[in-house]
Amino acid sequence: MIYICPECGGEVPEGCGFCYACGRKRDNSIRLDDEGGFIRPEKGVCASCGADLPQGAEFCGSCGQPSPGMPGSVFMPHMAKYGWIGVLLAVVPGLLGLLPDMSGTMMFSVFGLGHLYFRKWSRGFLYLMVSALMYLMKSSWGVDASFWSAFIVGSFTLFVCVIQALETIVLAYQPPKKEA
Repeated sequence: MIYICPECGGEVPEGCGFCYACGRKRDNSIRLDDEGGFIRPEKGVCASCGADLPQGAEFCGSCGQPSPGMPGSVFMPHMAKYGWIGVLLAVVPGLLGLLPDMSGTMMFSVFGLGHLYFRKWSRGFLYLMVSALMYLMKSSWGVDASFWSAFIVGSFTLFVCVIQALETIVLAYQPPKKEA
């Protein structure tokens, strides 16, 4: 049997009483069989917090989650404690490249800061290299760049910003990895 923590989504080992990642009790874990199928909790027990449910209760009085068998009683992952910082570091410096500076040219975008925050070094440095290449392209065109060159660079900036923002949102919702 596999136990999944409802707080962080991490796997709780069979012999452990608590989740290694967040410290939540294993009694409150989501249970999966060896093939990965969901094992329904017994009637009268909340699947999210483990509290006793009165007969016919639609929601848990302790945590407010729907009782087992109710629509919507599924696992919802939580964002890491400071995951929003990584998402902000991915979005804001990337979108700054779409704004004009004082001289009327587009500002410089910095990509990869969110990945570096989540310690995804290779992906973060890859995005930093994309930032450096875009800076070289913008500086070689100068102030009198044509509409189409500005449109292509702006579109590419927006594309890279959206892709890296989505990647950092996924990273913010992943449970922390165990240190070896």
